[in-house]
Amino acid sequence: MPTEGQPSAPGRAAPVRLARFRRRPSDLALALVAAFVCGVILAVQSRVNGELGTHVPSMTAAWLSFLTGLAAVSLLWATRRFRRGVGAVRRALADGTLPPWQLFGGFAGGLVVATQTYAVPLVGVATFLIALIGGQTVNALVVDRLRLGPAAPQLITPARLAASALAVVGVLVAVTSGAGRGELVLLPVVLAFVVGMSTAVQQATNARVTQVSGDATVTAFINFATGALLLLVIGAWTVLPEGWPDLSGVPAWAWWGGVMGVVFIILAAWAVMHSGVLLFGLVTITSQLGTGLVLDLLEPSTRERVGAQMLVGVGLTVIAAAWAAVARARSRRAGRARAD
Repeated sequence: MPTEGQPSAPGRAAPVRLARFRRRPSDLALALVAAFVCGVILAVQSRVNGELGTHVPSMTAAWLSFLTGLAAVSLLWATRRFRRGVGAVRRALADGTLPPWQLFGGFAGGLVVATQTYAVPLVGVATFLIALIGGQTVNALVVDRLRLGPAAPQLITPARLAASALAVVGVLVAVTSGAGRGELVLLPVVLAFVVGMSTAVQQATNARVTQVSGDATVTAFINFATGALLLLVIGAWTVLPEGWPDLSGVPAWAWWGGVMGVVFIILAAWAVMHSGVLLFGLVTITSQLGTGLVLDLLEPSTRERVGAQMLVGVGLTVIAAAWAAVARARSRRAGRARAD
């Protein structure tokens, strides 16, 4: 088999060169800043898509949000860099450098949007995000260990396992805060948890696609294309018979969820390459929950959900995020020391 830089055999495609991203000492810090921003975006997007879901059926809202995002990112086809990145992905698929299943991370994005439009009006932004984070945290340990992303495999150390367990405890404490008032709604919480597990895989596969294409905007386009396809398939039997919805009462700001999703995917695809899935996921907890709490306090219908028990749950998840970050840094230093 020819190596990189050598001519390939007749009739065979030349090996695809993986994009080499120049890593600087400050990249990890920038990746953590990007993760924080991603958390804010996801919280605000949940509120935006939830608002859209109060004016039209939830699956219709998911269609509208995802298709507007797909339309926005499709404008990038006009740029040469974007088309070059798409070509690199095609060549990687042809020669086996990129397995086809890694293109379907957008399925998770589609499910997140569909769950947002259904769950947020019922349980609020903070509760939805806490359940989503719980699923993501549990599965991120496995994703990092199996090296589904481009980063080196990460051992499941006792400290990392304990940090993830603490995050799950924080989720349970916060989610059950309304049980005493009879406000615990299990179905949207369970759906958010399961969908959260899929987002850990999405972040890893998105980082791989970005490594191949050399352009995170290509990753965003592929995500929105595959996610839109999934939503069209699973929602056609409910959306199409209802006909075109009445959109006259939808506020202008409720249309920006799709564009926020594009920005989120671009930032996340880059950040995960430098931080790993678990660290990225846990760092976003702080900004997601903080923003979610503020949004719930500003919304009269969810204000009463923000009580002492929910704040305790938020505090536990933030501590877990910091613990996981320290544990991962120590693990990397120990690995380098053994290598030396």
